[in-house]
Amino acid sequence: MSFFETVEQIRSQSAQTNEHQQSARLFQLLETAYLTEVNRLIKQLNVAQSEQLQHILRMLREADRLYLNARGMEITGHILFSRHGQCSIWDQKKLGVSPNTAISEEAERNMAKTNRSSGALLCYAPQEYPPLIAVSPMNRAMQTAGLATPLEIKNADIRVLSFLAENSIAPSGYDVRSVADMQELYNQLSFWTSPIRKLLLKLAIWTYSDRDFDLLYEKRKSAAEKIQEHGNKILSNSDKPDVCQDLKYHGDKIKDIRALIDTVDQRDCWLFGHGKNFWAFFQDVFGMESAFDYAETRRVYKTNTQGNSSLYTPPYVLVINQKTGVIEGKYTGEPRIPRQEKSSHVEHVSPSGEESSPDVSRAMTQLGNPVVQQQEGSSKKSTLKPSVHFVKQPHIETEHYVHSVTP
Repeated sequence: MSFFETVEQIRSQSAQTNEHQQSARLFQLLETAYLTEVNRLIKQLNVAQSEQLQHILRMLREADRLYLNARGMEITGHILFSRHGQCSIWDQKKLGVSPNTAISEEAERNMAKTNRSSGALLCYAPQEYPPLIAVSPMNRAMQTAGLATPLEIKNADIRVLSFLAENSIAPSGYDVRSVADMQELYNQLSFWTSPIRKLLLKLAIWTYSDRDFDLLYEKRKSAAEKIQEHGNKILSNSDKPDVCQDLKYHGDKIKDIRALIDTVDQRDCWLFGHGKNFWAFFQDVFGMESAFDYAETRRVYKTNTQGNSSLYTPPYVLVINQKTGVIEGKYTGEPRIPRQEKSSHVEHVSPSGEESSPDVSRAMTQLGNPVVQQQEGSSKKSTLKPSVHFVKQPHIETEHYVHSVTP
């Protein structure tokens, strides 16, 4: 039985019962079928021919939609988090001393055709719902955005945002664009509070010249010109056009990313940034500890469930192979319970209504539960109870669901 047929069967059965045990059984059936389907599609994606790639990517998105729909979770927005392409600690970052490092030339070459298939990652038709593209101002993120942004996007709201820059103690993770920038940061630091940062900056000042920064500028400018083809202008009108820079940013990056996500409504939002920054967000919001691979993309759905806004991240990630430029997948299937705030906790409720310790079977049934946010003024307590409902999705692009894709 295909996943679509399973969902239809659950739809039929759920309409005929109000019993808690039956509802819980249907919920577990749905969860198991969804995880099985995602795992199957990821395996097919990784052996697919180029002409099948986009179809399988859309099938993954459709499996998510069917699952969330069955949970009564209406999709209200879609966010992609993409780490930059290959930029190794040895070859490019030079143990962190090389400032504002670019991606490897090999990665740049191999990702040149990625934008022909990356449109299949979008959830909304870009012509009708212009996407938001937000990019770190640093070289490697700009380059990756210029290579991976789908060709079909021509009307995006493009922003270069300092809070998407890397979390780093080394010059390779700073948005510095000249020796003077490094000297400015060096002067701001105290040796007693930041000895490693200060030493690494001094080493970079001694090692690199403005000629090195001129080469980085050309890469950044070229990337910005590619990005601009997909929407509004991001290069300044100065004699030396460049993207915005803020060396004095000291905000809360996680809160700023959350605030940006809050503005996303019925459209795609694609963030291009850095592994440590995005890892911190997923660890704080979802409790996920896994690091981002080079050119890894994780998706997050904004949802609405009976008035409660939520976030949901599916049990897989997508990665641009740095040797081929092809989008591949990794099934994660991590048993995790996302959290709203660090101080909050999730109650485990037994069928009788009593609290109980979590066990493996219950953890599996809660795999992928969303972060639930209470609306302002609401005093209701959120619990992760099994539920099977169905909602309409008027804006989401849907794919005709078939059971198998022939490799």
